[in-house]
Amino acid sequence: MTDNIKSIFGHNIRICKETDKAVFYFRQQQYDKALSIVTDFIDEMKIVIEAIITDRNYFNLAATESVIEMLSGILEAMKNKDFILLADLLELQLLSFLCGVQELIVSREEILFEEEHYTENIQLLSQRCEGAAKQLLEPIKPSELMESGYRVEFTSSGLMTLAAQNEGASFYFHTNSRIQNEAFLLAKHWLSNEKKKYILYGFGMGYHIRQLQELAPEAELYVYEADGNVIQLACAFTDLKELITQEHTHIIFDPDMELIKERIQHLTEEEAFLIHYPSFMNIRKKELKQMMETFIPWSGAMEIC
Repeated sequence: MTDNIKSIFGHNIRICKETDKAVFYFRQQQYDKALSIVTDFIDEMKIVIEAIITDRNYFNLAATESVIEMLSGILEAMKNKDFILLADLLELQLLSFLCGVQELIVSREEILFEEEHYTENIQLLSQRCEGAAKQLLEPIKPSELMESGYRVEFTSSGLMTLAAQNEGASFYFHTNSRIQNEAFLLAKHWLSNEKKKYILYGFGMGYHIRQLQELAPEAELYVYEADGNVIQLACAFTDLKELITQEHTHIIFDPDMELIKERIQHLTEEEAFLIHYPSFMNIRKKELKQMMETFIPWSGAMEIC
């Protein structure tokens, strides 16, 4: 992968994330928040589009007029303060275009497991992680994990999602589409001004955790996970540095789920207990899964399915 393509790929991940947030706030008529986000990434977006046009042969751009027209339309809508149109252009044109670029890069480039990247993440995590953290230092063998039912895949935004198997069923931890948007919406749903501490079960690939960190930067966040394979795969295929190093975030590797069991038995009014549902699906011991199920208010509806 050339430096230009690598730069475009990285910038697009961030722009997709911020664009989805901006669209959400435009739809909520929180125009101050939405415009602040767009203003922050508009120059970055211009740089990316110019870089894509410069490398037009790679991206099979026979004509650049449509790309320039898209950017001009976004800028014109901002100028006219037509926020309904602006949200549409961001969602239906810009995001669609950027995801198409990401998918093209993924199809053309060989992006594999990088041992140095994994080692850096896992060492940093083991320094901050509580519980049975030493078990996480065992060397990862991606091929063996894939054979045992775990699977990592690129999403249309360029980030990785994870799938696993349990009790004869296969399921995803995160969407195959705009993964950071899904994480933002989930974290936004969880957010409560009345809570100062969030007790969360489920590490996944960390996207929902990072979004909750950004939305509630002063809150104490305690993340419990029983499956070390999930944590290791997250370290191998995602960038966890910002997540791990947040002062108010505590990551607890709890393979026997004794620590989370003790914690949820003594919840206070200032604490919110949250469950990342795919991580719940991944719990391997039936009795532990039943224990957690009592904290899912809509669990009864699952029996009807």
